[in-house]
Amino acid sequence: MDQNQQVVAAETVRTPTQQVADAQVHPVGSLASPSSAGVKCTPTLAQMAFATRRAVKVGGVVFFVVVFALALIGAPRPIFDEKETKANLMSALFLVGLVLVVLEDHVGVNKSAIMLMVSATMWTFLAVGFHPHESHENHEALKEKFDDGLKEVGAIILFLLPAMGVVESIDHFEGFAVVTRFILKVTGGRTEPLMPILCLITFFLSAIIDNLTATIVSLKLLRHVAGGDRHLRHAIGGLVVIAANAGGAWSPVGDVTTTMLWLADKISVFQTIIWLFLPSMVAGISPMVGIWWELKRHERQNEAAERKRIEEDAVDGENPSSRTTRTEATEDSFKVSPALPEITRAKALVLVLGIICIFMVPVLKMVVGLPPYLGMLLALGILWFVTDTAAFHSLAHLPKD
Repeated sequence: MDQNQQVVAAETVRTPTQQVADAQVHPVGSLASPSSAGVKCTPTLAQMAFATRRAVKVGGVVFFVVVFALALIGAPRPIFDEKETKANLMSALFLVGLVLVVLEDHVGVNKSAIMLMVSATMWTFLAVGFHPHESHENHEALKEKFDDGLKEVGAIILFLLPAMGVVESIDHFEGFAVVTRFILKVTGGRTEPLMPILCLITFFLSAIIDNLTATIVSLKLLRHVAGGDRHLRHAIGGLVVIAANAGGAWSPVGDVTTTMLWLADKISVFQTIIWLFLPSMVAGISPMVGIWWELKRHERQNEAAERKRIEEDAVDGENPSSRTTRTEATEDSFKVSPALPEITRAKALVLVLGIICIFMVPVLKMVVGLPPYLGMLLALGILWFVTDTAAFHSLAHLPKD
């Protein structure tokens, strides 16, 4: 073998270390082979997904900007004057905004920012349709429209803010510890009854408070009673959201939509409960039954697999004490045993008083016709007053100011 053949052989036979070094210096995608010369690489799935997300986000924002620009220049005039065209365009604005909200995690834009842009664009487009600068009557009509919208939105905000204040006050003074202790006592440290109990509590709790707050409270309870089992928390957490939405549908104060209809005197308390309780119960329980059955099946499979491993270890002559320890560990994996929270009279008082104050809102609405937001403000004031007294501070062992 001459010198040239030895050089070729040395370049052909590469050690694994040299091959790894070559791969790091020259990645596979950067090497151009004769067979791939002149052939363009197809885009990967990740690149296509990124391009789609970018196109959706840019397309939505461009649509908002175009409509807003048309509203500023007030042309073409027919789209502002014809009711059908104006309704179709505003519906398209809302639909595009709703799609961007649904795809929030994919497009990377916060839903609050999207809805602020949508609402501002829609109101600007609606205002131009009144032509307020052409006559005093048009200006007054636009002002009346804005006043009506502000009154509706303000009533909802003034209802939701004190409602959340009542719930946060109960949570601040650990009133929900009573519910946590009840769940732990009933379940006895077992995860099997945890799912139906927590979902039923969420279902009825969301009918008293709004479904968003009920979801937050229930997830706090879930983290306390099953904090060590991530898979179980995810499964029950999804069902908690379903139960909260289903429970809020049959109560006038359980969901923003039903609250808006109730404030506008479109629905009544008794008719809403009578006609929507059973469908809401079905919508909340059906998914829970399916997932609960799936978790039970998964648990039985794990127990069967563990028994099989014990039998195999017995055949192989494994120490029985180690098999017993493993079995006990498997059984303990299906249990939760957090410490029971301490219950005081102050915690029980703030929980009972908060629920009574919330129940007082629809009663005042039906008896004396008091608007719900004023009733909820009164409920927050009563709870605030009671928890700020010296007697409650002494009962809760709070430090004096």
